[in-house]
Amino acid sequence: MDQAKVLEYLNQSLMTEYLQKLITVKMKKLVLFPAFPYTAAPNWSEPQYFAVIENPAVLVSFSKADLS
Repeated sequence: MDQAKVLEYLNQSLMTEYLQKLITVKMKKLVLFPAFPYTAAPNWSEPQYFAVIENPAVLVSFSKADLS
């Protein structure tokens, strides 16, 4: 095998492991609504969705150098 194929396989392997960890990590959804400026009433028509990761240490185990 040449070096390019080995590097490609390693990157695919690391990405697969990262995606598996991302699927198994505990997350919850947070929904925030913007407020109107004068009345401070929530704007129910424009929700903003965020994913909150409860244990980020699982995903931090990968360094950027491993995935590039």
